[in-house]
Amino acid sequence: MKKIIPTLVGLATICAVGFGLSRLVSTRTELAMERLGETDEPRILPVEAAPLRYQESFTASRRFTGTVSARRRAELSFEGTGRVASILVDDGDGVLEGAPLAQLDVRQLRARRAEVEARRVRLEAQLQELVAGPRPEVIDAAEANVEAILEELNLAARLLERRTELAAKGSISAEQLDTARAAVKTIEARLAGARAALQELNEGTREETIAAQRGSLVELDAGLAAMDVQISNMTLVAPFSGTIEARHLDEGAVVSQQMPRTAFVLSETAALEARIGLPGALVPGLCQDPSTATLTFNGQPIGVASARALPVVDSGTRTITVVLSLSEGTALVRPGDIVTLEVSVEQTERGAWLPIAALSESQRGLWSVFVVEHTEGGAQVVQRAELEVLHVESDRAFVRGTVEPGAAVVVSGAHRLTPGQTVSTTTGSSPQAARAAAPGN
Repeated sequence: MKKIIPTLVGLATICAVGFGLSRLVSTRTELAMERLGETDEPRILPVEAAPLRYQESFTASRRFTGTVSARRRAELSFEGTGRVASILVDDGDGVLEGAPLAQLDVRQLRARRAEVEARRVRLEAQLQELVAGPRPEVIDAAEANVEAILEELNLAARLLERRTELAAKGSISAEQLDTARAAVKTIEARLAGARAALQELNEGTREETIAAQRGSLVELDAGLAAMDVQISNMTLVAPFSGTIEARHLDEGAVVSQQMPRTAFVLSETAALEARIGLPGALVPGLCQDPSTATLTFNGQPIGVASARALPVVDSGTRTITVVLSLSEGTALVRPGDIVTLEVSVEQTERGAWLPIAALSESQRGLWSVFVVEHTEGGAQVVQRAELEVLHVESDRAFVRGTVEPGAAVVVSGAHRLTPGQTVSTTTGSSPQAARAAAPGN
């Protein structure tokens, strides 16, 4: 019982304090209401307004992104086969067109070429001998040979004549007579051969023989030219000026037809281009006049020399790829960078520009603004009007609706207003008012 009494006293004290606070708040509220009732004049809010100016068209900026790439990029490989003897460049090195990059071992090819060249020297000497014809000493020797064989024939003929007489008398056998006759015929054949050889020497070398020898020389020359090409193919040269993007071979590596290997990747970094996908309607104008668009990288402009479009539509994006050739000497970007293309598009649509700050979201996808109207007593009140947004830029929107041209639209302070609110308008110089009053493009 002694513990319950202090508890009841405490509860009674708390109730009394709460009742007193409630009464105090009620009294202050009644006083505030009485003070408000004493003022019949509505509260006037200052707002900034600008006349709504309509135009028949507007220019919209559309942005597209693309990738920078080298105009030419090649994976270089050796045409010949062999062991890599030397590597002359490395990753990141700049090279000029025709500069040697690497070389294969050419010792075996050079040895084979020397052998073929020696054969050509021999055939060339033989051709000169054929063209010059036989020497006088050779002809004299052939004539002497003919005379010697002729003497042998005369001797054999006389011997045959005597043996014929002896055979008629029966002094020799028929076999001996046949032997004498065979000897005469043999010598006659030798004489005919010697005379033909002499005649050939006197007439000189035949044109057919000289032509055949010259043909052999041409064949060897073709072989030497082919070997020179093989030797030149053992040296890998830059097909165009650029930068070595990657190196894949080292000294000692073996290159063969069964295992072709890429030696270098060369990019033409001095000539860059940007590839950007655009809707088909924007492509003709951009290709005819690239200056109608602005190409930027990290906000900095990039010069465009020319533009061309690919003849196909991308099946995934349904866009046409436009290739922009960048101006020479552009050092701002590198292959692989992402660039932005801003294209201005003229659209025929009646409407007006308003600052985004003047718009508030309404129903059914529409937007609303506050329009200043004048009452019969000369006061200015605001009423809500609905508009349709056609295009939005960074800080303004192009709208259309039923608002009359020249109507004063609240461009700042709209968040404090309610329909029917009494206001006082000013035509200040804020950016919102300037953008709304000026007929923008």
